[in-house]
Amino acid sequence: MTLPLTAALLGTLFAGSILLLVRLGHLHGGQAAWWLFAASVALLLGIFPQWVDRVGAALGVSYPPILLLVLAVLATLIKLLVTDIELARKERRLRRLTQKLALMEYEFGHSQQADSQEPPLEGRPRQPRTPPARREAG
Repeated sequence: MTLPLTAALLGTLFAGSILLLVRLGHLHGGQAAWWLFAASVALLLGIFPQWVDRVGAALGVSYPPILLLVLAVLATLIKLLVTDIELARKERRLRRLTQKLALMEYEFGHSQQADSQEPPLEGRPRQPRTPPARREAG
């Protein structure tokens, strides 16, 4: 098997597996776009390896194939950073939602206890309960 044919086959299999993961719901659109881009670049550079030599010569790299490794490591680091930022955002949102749920459960339980212990006075409207002071999470 020749290098371009092998690269085309691997790129096609990689892209197909990404689309399958999207279809099964294991991968979302933004993530799939990143991986499809990576599969496309791998496919194109495998089919046209002379592009690596041309870009390497234009940048003054003495051994152009190392340029692929440097770019792959850089792309991986960027992807990891983006993933960590997204994970931190989701953890912060989950923490806030958990705190809101705890406050709502506390207020609901407190109002249930008050309803079962105090019969309402006839002719007088009930005073609304004020929730406890809320603290912001940092």
